[in-house]
Amino acid sequence: SSRRSKELKTTKEITITSRSASQPPAAMTSTTANSSDGRSVGDASVPSLPPLYFQGKNAAAAPPPPASHPTAAAASSDILSLPPELAQQCLSGFCDWGDLARLSAVRSSWSGLVRDAADAGGRDAKWELAGAMLEGTRGMGRNPAKAIEYLRGLAGVTLSEDEENDSEQDENDEDTEGDDEDKKDEADDEVVFAPAMRKLATCYLTGDGADKDTAHGLRWLKAAYRHGKDIDAAHELAVIYEYGEHDVKIDVVAAAEWFRVAAEGGHVEAMAEYALCCELGCGREQSDDDALDWYMKAAEAGHVTSKFSVAEAYEEARGVPQSDEEACLWYYKAAVEGDEDSKRALRRLRDIARIVLPGWEGVLDA
Repeated sequence: SSRRSKELKTTKEITITSRSASQPPAAMTSTTANSSDGRSVGDASVPSLPPLYFQGKNAAAAPPPPASHPTAAAASSDILSLPPELAQQCLSGFCDWGDLARLSAVRSSWSGLVRDAADAGGRDAKWELAGAMLEGTRGMGRNPAKAIEYLRGLAGVTLSEDEENDSEQDENDEDTEGDDEDKKDEADDEVVFAPAMRKLATCYLTGDGADKDTAHGLRWLKAAYRHGKDIDAAHELAVIYEYGEHDVKIDVVAAAEWFRVAAEGGHVEAMAEYALCCELGCGREQSDDDALDWYMKAAEAGHVTSKFSVAEAYEEARGVPQSDEEACLWYYKAAVEGDEDSKRALRRLRDIARIVLPGWEGVLDA
């Protein structure tokens, strides 16, 4: 019916809007992993150096400071006068990456300040440093090549040479499990870091920090899921294939498969997307039963639009026996969270709603 078509269109628009709002910004976001020294990865803390780092480094006479770094030169004179342990505490407590970079240029024995601070801070520090180099923040000038180097080290995965060269096949590859590709990749499961793989994917897909290479970006996303169990990477792959982003050929079958993979991993938005694939027969066989199952899972996880879809299934007897009463209950669950389509549906079914939801209009109008 025309109403049905309009509501399906509305549902899709809401889903797309929800997805857009949930996309992470281009900047590197924090993570929840822990570094080797117990700090939380992504805390944006100042870099640190090992205790007594300056023991012996301050003994040699300092060469004339470069004219381009007068502030750093003055700071180095102050640090030279401090005991090594106090110098380390001052730099670790107050200097950011850019400060260390400038100090490293005024004294040959300090040339490794940035690298040594990154090594001392472990994954936490290297992740922050890579972000600073890629985005030109934290006082650092942009150095995309070095940022990519750090990200590759953090990823814990080395893509095989075969994959590096097989761009055309990968762009059209619909396989989501990747058993053969897993065998080709070299991965250390103990140090795999999915956020770094996803960031590498973004760099290659957008050409930000690296030469644009769509096939290479897709491979890093697949690696993030296969080796890092990153369901956000699986969802991103599905969206790319669904809409043909980054000049990738639209492939609704691959999109549906990646939505399924992400949904089975617990990605709520992917559950709703895969349910819509099941409902419309887009990229897979049409099935009202499967659609309702995934809409129900997404709804129970708090997805508002899916609550509307569950209600609609009850109202139209798609996958379940027809029940206006159950439909009203589910419409109400979505309506109280602001879903306008559900509010309109309740008013359309007001005679039933009055029975199963006494006072429902007062709640929605409050």
